[in-house]
Amino acid sequence: MKELARYSGVIVMIIGVLILALPFFSGTTNNTNLLIGLLLVIEGFLGHLYVNNMKKGTIVGNIVWAIILLVVPYFLFTAMKNLAYSKDEFALYN
Repeated sequence: MKELARYSGVIVMIIGVLILALPFFSGTTNNTNLLIGLLLVIEGFLGHLYVNNMKKGTIVGNIVWAIILLVVPYFLFTAMKNLAYSKDEFALYN
């Protein structure tokens, strides 16, 4: 489960790519599909950076990450980060 949590951002990116690719192959591409796919790819990339950043972070840093990750995904990626790494692993890097 820890490995799956570490790659949660990549999984979100793959879902975004599928949302971009499936309408293309079926010939029904519209702007909504493109925007949702792009948003998921960017969120997955930023989420992967956040989850695999081993620094604990300050309150200001966490607020900046929440703004960047659009608040709701921030809480999901924070849960994945806590699931992926133990307190001892965090203490090793901080």
